[in-house]
Amino acid sequence: MALELENKIAIITGAGGGIGSATARRFAQEGASLILVDRDEGPLRAIADEIGGDARALDLRDETAIDALVDSVVADHGRIDVVVNIAGVFVGSEGRVEDSTRKTWDLTLDVNLRASTHLTARALPHLAASGSGAVVMTSSTQARAADEAWASYGVAKAGVEALTRYVATQYGPQGVRCNCVAPGVTATPRALERFPEDRATAVRNNTPLRRFGRPEELADAYLFLASARSSFITGQVLPVDGGMLVHLPS
Repeated sequence: MALELENKIAIITGAGGGIGSATARRFAQEGASLILVDRDEGPLRAIADEIGGDARALDLRDETAIDALVDSVVADHGRIDVVVNIAGVFVGSEGRVEDSTRKTWDLTLDVNLRASTHLTARALPHLAASGSGAVVMTSSTQARAADEAWASYGVAKAGVEALTRYVATQYGPQGVRCNCVAPGVTATPRALERFPEDRATAVRNNTPLRRFGRPEELADAYLFLASARSSFITGQVLPVDGGMLVHLPS
């Protein structure tokens, strides 16, 4: 059986993280040629050593570095077929809206929204040239339901969902699809650090499937939206949250 991403040139940001590394593994299994991007060089090198791929350590707040990344990928590979924006930051000390600071908002918007916007914008001409380019964004349940804290994160992710629709609308006629994965709580080491047991229990009890997601389950969603299996799907947000947002409080 043919591999789903055979000969596809794919950029994955956040590739050193829990969801990003699981997605990179899944894409590699399906034959993609990978450009793995992360700010943290240690985890990035570890996943590149494990699965292969071209590791690029860079801070996605640096737009000049993003421009250079896109130029070098095209120079090395001749094209870009897939962009997967997973890199993000979660400021755990933000507190309520009145307590948040300009520094927090700038960091959250820069990493979670502006970086995805700039990388996607720079890659779009090349995705359009391929005739079947795919972009997969990353949102969150907090884009659609508010919490007691983390307003800047929810606002940034809501912006990502809007960006998904704009890219899908403007570049669909050129064969580019843009969709978005909206993870619920996923059992990565970083995520679990944020959850004391009482909060973790509350989240599980308010999730119909009564558990956190697994990085591999998110990876399958990214693969689906990047592959030809979703060839007539664009501008959509796919929740992968165990049903967290489908029910009233009980």
